[in-house]
Amino acid sequence: MKLYDTLEKQLEKENNFVTDNGELKKWVIINKAQNFDAGLIELLLNNKELKEKFFVEVKGTLVFNQNLFFFLRKNIPKI
Repeated sequence: MKLYDTLEKQLEKENNFVTDNGELKKWVIINKAQNFDAGLIELLLNNKELKEKFFVEVKGTLVFNQNLFFFLRKNIPKI
C-alpha cells in the first residue's frame, strides 16, 4: 500500500511517534489526530501526497480530513 508506506515514513520523522524499537506509537498518533495537533498536521502538510489525501480545501483554507486519516489506522502496526 503506497499511501500507507508514505504515511509511515513521514510519521517516523517525528521521534515522539516512534518507540525505541522503531515501531510507530499508534495510540500517540491517533490521539494527536483526534486533537488536531499542530505538529502532526504540519508533518502531513509537508508531504505533497499526504496533503492531497488528508486535506480538503474549503474557501481557501485547508481542513484536515480526520475521518480518512482514521480509516488508515487499522494499517498502523499495533504496539
